[in-house]
Amino acid sequence: MKKYLIKLLVLSQLMFVGQVVADDADSLKARLSGLKSFTAAFSQTVKDEQGTAVHEAQGAITMTRPNKLRWETTMPDETSLIADGESVWHVDFFVEQVTVMSQQQAIENNPMVLLTSNSEAIWQQYSITQVDDNAFNVSPLSGNGQIRTLTVQFDEAGLAGLVMLDSQQQQSVIQLTGRKFNAVISPEQFSVAVPDGFMLDDQRS
Repeated sequence: MKKYLIKLLVLSQLMFVGQVVADDADSLKARLSGLKSFTAAFSQTVKDEQGTAVHEAQGAITMTRPNKLRWETTMPDETSLIADGESVWHVDFFVEQVTVMSQQQAIENNPMVLLTSNSEAIWQQYSITQVDDNAFNVSPLSGNGQIRTLTVQFDEAGLAGLVMLDSQQQQSVIQLTGRKFNAVISPEQFSVAVPDGFMLDDQRS
């Protein structure tokens, strides 16, 4: 009888935890469901395990749901990362090279994908925990991603910031300013023309 009660208690706890996780995922989906498009300037600070800043960057982010993202860095180097729904293009203006791979390959185990994805199959690949009223931790269930944990932060207006912990235990804090929600965004923002003279590295299989 005692063993039965212990098993029942353990089972009930597991069921409760599962319900919390499901509710947390639903809460994050609800926060993002009204986000059809988003633009903002960003500043990024990367810190090592000791909390020392090792890198800083500035740029702009543009995205539309589902599955389209443009991430432009203007400092310290000029680069563009563009997801058009099928492929991801990385344009490095310093080395004059464009690298392209399939979007499915590029987003594997990357929790950033949940910002633009409506796919239930993709959402089920991540563990989601609500930290407080305005923050959610997202981690790939496989544990193999370069980004181990993504913290998505909100305020009264909506998406407010991102914090990423990578596989080297470096923390990247991304602050968003000049935010615009659900503005009309031209499809051209997610198209790529390889500049003249740039080398193209096409890794799509």
